[in-house]
Amino acid sequence: MAPRKRNPGAGVEEQRIIDLGQPECNPPFADNSITTSRFTLLSFFPLAIRDQFRRNGNIYFLCIGFLMFLGYYTPLFYTSVTPWTTLGPLALVVSVSLLQEAYTDLKRHRSDNTTNRHPCVVLRRADTLDHKATRGQKKRTKRDPRLNDGHDLKVRVAGNEIPISFESIFRMNIRSGDLVIVRNREMIPADLILLASANEGGNAYIETSSIDGETNLKLRNSPHMPLNHGLHGMSLDENEKADSESHGSESIKQAVERVVNMSLLGHPDGVSALANPANADEGPIIGGNISSKRKGLQLFLESVTHVEAKRRRSLPKVGESVTYIASLTSEPPNTHVNNYSGKLTFPPDLEGGCSVHVPLNVENILLRGAVLRNTEWVIGLACFTGADTKLVMNSVATPSKFSQMDVLINRTVFLVLFIMIVCVCSLGVIAVYANQQSFHQLWYAGYSTDPSETWPYFNLVETSGIGNPQWATKSQNFIQNTLMFITLLSNFVPLSLYVSVEIITIMMMMYVGWDLHMYHKESDTPAVARSTIVTDLGLVEYIFSDKTGTLTCNIMEFKRCSVDGHVFGMPLAKAAPQLESIPSNDEDKFSDTVHPLKHLLADSGSASCLSFIPDALAGLGDKLTFNAEMFLRVMSICHTVVVEKDQVVPLSEQYDSKKTGAKSRRRLDTGGSQDSGISEKAMNNNKKKNEEDGAPAGCAYQAESPDEGALVSAASKQYGFQLIGRNSSGVQISCPCPSLLEEKEIVKGLKDGSLSAKIIAAKTASPAGASLKYSRTQVKTVDDGVTPRIETWPILAINKFDSDRKRMSVLVRSPPELGSVPMLFCKGADSSMLTEAVCGGTRMLDSIVDKNDKRPKVKPESDADNSELDSLLGLQAHLGEFASEGLRTLVLGVRILSDEGAEKWLAKYKKAATSIENRDKKLTAVAGEIEKDLHIVGATAIEDKLQDGVPETIAKLEKAGIKLWVLTGDKRETAIEIGYSTKVLTSKMHLTEVVDGPPENVKALVAMELMRHIKIGNLPDYQLSSLDAKKGFSFKSILNCLSIVGDIRRKIWLEWRRIYLTGIKRLMLSKESFADHMEDLNEEIEAAKRKADPRVQRRKVRELAQSIIENFWADPNHSHLRDNSHQDDDVSIVSDDPPAVFERAKSARESLKVRRQSESKMTELSRVQKLALTKLSTSNRDAFNEESLSMQSYRPSQENTNFDKRKRTVFEKLFAVNKDVRHGKLTKHLRNEYKEALSLDEKEQIGKNEIESMVGTMSPPPNSKSHFDVSSVKRGLVVEGAALKHLLGDPVLEEMLFAVASCSDSVIACRVSPIQKALLLKMVRKYVSPTPTTLAIGDGANDVGMIQEAHIGIGISGLEGQQAVNSSDFAIAQFRYLEPLLLIHGRWNFMRMSKAVLFFFYKNAALVGILMIFTGKCLYSGTTLFDGWVTSVFNFVGGTVPIIFMAVFDRDIPRDYVLRNPEVYSSSQNNEFITLRMTIRWVVLTFIHTFTIYYLSAPILSLGGGVSSAFLGLMGNWGRDVPGDGEGGDLQVFGTTIYSQLIYVVTFKALLETRSLLWGEFPTFTCKRGKGEGWMSRVAYSWVGMSWFSILFYIWFLYVYGLIGTEGPQVGTFFNFVSTSVHVLNMRSMTWMVSILVPTIAVVFDVSGKVYSNMFYPTQTQIHMEIAAESYERK
Repeated sequence: MAPRKRNPGAGVEEQRIIDLGQPECNPPFADNSITTSRFTLLSFFPLAIRDQFRRNGNIYFLCIGFLMFLGYYTPLFYTSVTPWTTLGPLALVVSVSLLQEAYTDLKRHRSDNTTNRHPCVVLRRADTLDHKATRGQKKRTKRDPRLNDGHDLKVRVAGNEIPISFESIFRMNIRSGDLVIVRNREMIPADLILLASANEGGNAYIETSSIDGETNLKLRNSPHMPLNHGLHGMSLDENEKADSESHGSESIKQAVERVVNMSLLGHPDGVSALANPANADEGPIIGGNISSKRKGLQLFLESVTHVEAKRRRSLPKVGESVTYIASLTSEPPNTHVNNYSGKLTFPPDLEGGCSVHVPLNVENILLRGAVLRNTEWVIGLACFTGADTKLVMNSVATPSKFSQMDVLINRTVFLVLFIMIVCVCSLGVIAVYANQQSFHQLWYAGYSTDPSETWPYFNLVETSGIGNPQWATKSQNFIQNTLMFITLLSNFVPLSLYVSVEIITIMMMMYVGWDLHMYHKESDTPAVARSTIVTDLGLVEYIFSDKTGTLTCNIMEFKRCSVDGHVFGMPLAKAAPQLESIPSNDEDKFSDTVHPLKHLLADSGSASCLSFIPDALAGLGDKLTFNAEMFLRVMSICHTVVVEKDQVVPLSEQYDSKKTGAKSRRRLDTGGSQDSGISEKAMNNNKKKNEEDGAPAGCAYQAESPDEGALVSAASKQYGFQLIGRNSSGVQISCPCPSLLEEKEIVKGLKDGSLSAKIIAAKTASPAGASLKYSRTQVKTVDDGVTPRIETWPILAINKFDSDRKRMSVLVRSPPELGSVPMLFCKGADSSMLTEAVCGGTRMLDSIVDKNDKRPKVKPESDADNSELDSLLGLQAHLGEFASEGLRTLVLGVRILSDEGAEKWLAKYKKAATSIENRDKKLTAVAGEIEKDLHIVGATAIEDKLQDGVPETIAKLEKAGIKLWVLTGDKRETAIEIGYSTKVLTSKMHLTEVVDGPPENVKALVAMELMRHIKIGNLPDYQLSSLDAKKGFSFKSILNCLSIVGDIRRKIWLEWRRIYLTGIKRLMLSKESFADHMEDLNEEIEAAKRKADPRVQRRKVRELAQSIIENFWADPNHSHLRDNSHQDDDVSIVSDDPPAVFERAKSARESLKVRRQSESKMTELSRVQKLALTKLSTSNRDAFNEESLSMQSYRPSQENTNFDKRKRTVFEKLFAVNKDVRHGKLTKHLRNEYKEALSLDEKEQIGKNEIESMVGTMSPPPNSKSHFDVSSVKRGLVVEGAALKHLLGDPVLEEMLFAVASCSDSVIACRVSPIQKALLLKMVRKYVSPTPTTLAIGDGANDVGMIQEAHIGIGISGLEGQQAVNSSDFAIAQFRYLEPLLLIHGRWNFMRMSKAVLFFFYKNAALVGILMIFTGKCLYSGTTLFDGWVTSVFNFVGGTVPIIFMAVFDRDIPRDYVLRNPEVYSSSQNNEFITLRMTIRWVVLTFIHTFTIYYLSAPILSLGGGVSSAFLGLMGNWGRDVPGDGEGGDLQVFGTTIYSQLIYVVTFKALLETRSLLWGEFPTFTCKRGKGEGWMSRVAYSWVGMSWFSILFYIWFLYVYGLIGTEGPQVGTFFNFVSTSVHVLNMRSMTWMVSILVPTIAVVFDVSGKVYSNMFYPTQTQIHMEIAAESYERK
């Protein structure tokens, strides 16, 4: 979306002040129209033509046409080529592009018109509306008939009734200050401040999928103020008051009346409440913008002086009686969609009093683009409109991406231009020399040194009276000759290249959408190609993937939970390597803690006879345990889930006071707006939710996150704790279970402090290890036979989730029937909940499970502590088990508060909530004060299932040579488990985990891992032998001359850009834009420096790593790591054990077993500690192993002695495309002793050990480490986002991190932010040389930055909106479709386009080569051999159509074979189809074909029978002294005949380059059923007929073109091509003899080269083609 330009006269806003009701009384802000079109009717041709000539090809041919025009029509220099043969096709190409651009922009205009002219409703005074109608604007003033039947609504203002109209206007006519009415399921037309709604408390729900990609509903609140505040003169009748009081909400009449009374609609002469003189001593308006209210008043007076002048002559004075109206003071327009700061200032309550200020935040604003949901209507104040809205300001155009093939084409064009300049300059010099040497013989051309010389051989002066000719005394100079040859050889650059590439690209994009293998039937979603970079799909080396919604389904399902030390829910299959095996007897004792989910509702059983329990708590066996009850209440209450009702509303609605009474509240109709922005998928999903999510009948749950929805749904479906709804009274739930809080003694004990949550939990929980009540097959649950009751839990405060706390909580009060006990319900990540600052019992837990905890051990002091410790140990062990199954976990806790403590905290909360400055920080601090001393009641485990085919797809992508990096926001354990289940990680892979910690520890871990890889030889470029190597002169250095020249050119260019940017362009840029340009330029300069001599940067990396390690070991705090590393002499550099990431879980599990096996209640602490300190070896411990860093350097870069490179032939070194062939690594290059070993009988396995020992692959004997190759071990890297902040930003540390990552087979980054995702991708592009092709795939708004940063961005059409899809280059429905997209479409597209590009340059080079040979035969006069229009046909039809069809339909290897053997993809990754050696083959073939066509045609056509007709000249020449009749000896016939051979050779070459003929059955163009692959598969092969069609079309064109001179408008004038086609095709037999001989010989050369190369130097593709052909023949 291209935002409309803002008003330039507005300047930079510090704040925005808006009076309510009349936009014309506010400053002129931006209108509400949106413009995405690029052109207008007047600007189309200038701008569109300018865009067309930004293409280098169009500029080139325009310049060539201009030169041709000068040479053809002026005497500046001579050219034989008419300019219209170039300008005509160029005009056709540009015209087609202009038509396409016009059509596209016309659709944008229509879309803009639909958006801007969508009807909206605003409040207007009826007299103002009628006044406009009387002034001739009746058509523009229209009352909305759907509101109050189009009638005015009479409201009371100061004792008078004023009619208010509901005016229907276009969306683009909304202005800042308008009071807008939006109805259910309508799109918010502008950024509105919510003033009123139909819901209780003035709340509204919106869907923001078009803004942030999230489809869940979000709650927005109207400013907190009394309903009757500021309503001077307003009175309500008894029915309206009763309705308002009973429902806690307003009718639309009440809302309109209230808003009108405080706006300019009710008081046209009112004065802004900001101008109240009594406000002078108040505090600031907006935090950080204005220091005091007095300064705010001054700014206000400056900004609205001209506005107030329209209503009154002067501002009020102190003591003056005036009517004040409400005003909005807002922050200036900005891009922050998740933040807003402002305030509403209402009139004072009392005469002479101060105005009332109500702070506003993001919860009070409805952003444009959001959709109103679950709310009948809202009234909002238009704050930001049009270009000022946050949606438009965030609408950044998707950056245009150039494919690697486009870059290659541009570079090739420049190279061809360079070759062309060299050729024309050389020909210019040769022409000058040749003309000077033969000048005296060129009288026939009008050259003579004597101007008075007469005609040679003829005395025309005496015989005819014709005077002496005007002799030219000198020939053309060098410049004239050069310009002449430029026009002659202009076809060096193919004019049809760009057009053909566009056609081919469009067809490839259509293939992506047509592929049924990428069509998702369930969601009716095909794949969509949104970008032209389809060829880059065949070059991908790195894939960066999101996890949730991309690898997984993003459909959360509650699977397991842990309460009271017991697990409920059956375990899932684990993909991660298992921990150490547990003895069978222990396993049996521990497995009894796993129970069905429903058994959580089992009663608390018999009392545990704990002596510390009061007698009043006895006999509670018919109720849930305390932890179970609180666990379910937290699940059903601690959330922001909305209950959405699905109702159908009639079109018309009456809004008088009688129909808005207490009897019924009708919904407003949406009118079926097509602009609502609600996707059909979301609508269908909502219908399914009614039956699946446990919501009440006719309702559906709408959650801000899938996790919350899963918990609420599980509480309802599994346990009957159903969320019914929420209103101003609180949260309503249906509870089927009796509650412990029904016991008055328990409530009394909780209030007076004699009882605590820990004590009640210990009483009601089962004894340690006793779980029979849950394990019985038939378990009595407390909800059996109980009628559910409705409970209303008042919500006192909500502490929302934030990334710092990583938890959310709600302060509630239990219903009166449950004692009205204030409680805090909290849930969050285990890392934030199981901390000493939040949960007191965690101190005991850490003493056991955390071996790094050096503090004094804490022992349980009571039986309640013992019970709590048992529960926490079980929960900690279960958390590890859940994470190992790939489940997402949350820990739940409660805190019982006193009334006094709750009121005290609420006062602090309200103060922070109403604060203007640093509101978020204050709220976070206040939340931290109450979120402590929590009692942990349990943990939940939610499954996010993998999408179908994800593991198989990842495995195939790995075989294809593509590295996958998974970037996710999940915690480390879950990310690792998902890595195993998706096969990103394998059980034999060694993991290196870079976790958060002190910066020195993180850097040391990465530095040590770097040095480890250097020592074992994985990073030979960082070894000292490589860094200290001196560059000497070698043959390779000669080959690098072009690279050196390119580096110099790049440096000069970058320096010029720096001077231009800092000296000239800086004046035209803003500070922010200049800083961005300088940052990009500095990155390019640094990249150029690294490329020039990368050893300098590598040395810095190694030196920094060594320095970090030295400083780390010098720190005394790390001495224990050094000691530990030396305690075990057998520690290997690579751990053979599976990676252990759950040390705390293992320690907790072991400790809990001991406690349960012990007969006493208190387990001996020393024994627990001993078991708790038991841990598996981890990669981090190995990283701090000093011995591994000092091992002898291993040098894998040394020459492999198994092969004898002397056995390579010269041809293999020079011409082999495959690297293994060039480097001598085939079987025939093995040394003789190895070849003898290979010749042994494989079936009997004779000599197998000998072969394995020779090539170093024999497995070492057991318990032997001497043969262990550490460099061959697969490695994985897991890095946390919190650790990345210590590494990213420093170029040296970034390269260090990437060097470690580059040695890893898989990389998983967890807990990363969206910006870190983009930075990691940018790091790969920055430090890999040559720059690899990267692909990013995601489904949410948090993936947009990564998608736009990658070469290829792919969006998943998932459940998180369309923002990722809208920013992507390709859109697919499932991750598994990445396999056919890359392996099939990517590889085929790159292969096809590579051939097409090479073919285009080949055919034009052959054409120009023939012209260059001929120009030497005509004394370099610039005479063209071919007719100009015939050549144009060659560019567009004769030589182009076969290439296009080949590039569109050719397939070298069948789809099924590629999918079975994904290794084939490496051929396109390595640029096999367009490598330098492959290009050289085409160049050599170009020379061969050029010389073959000319020198086999010209001699035959020049002498004897070549210049005579067949029948009359040769066969009927009796009686003549001279053989032949001379027919066909002219230049046109000669050139056209040679040109025909070129057409035939190019067409046959296209046939030879295709591979599809291997699979088609004759005849390939039929549609006979049951033959071979079937008609639809044989369509691709029918293009062979197009090759023959192009030849026939060329022949037809020659006849038609020849008839123009005899029958067309050229009759009577000189026309070069008269009867040429007749002489070429009808009269001379030599033409057909040459047409058979020349193409045949040219094809023989081509076929011979292909056969030789395929037999002796085959490419990987050729080998696979032969294998596939054999398998096809067997079928």
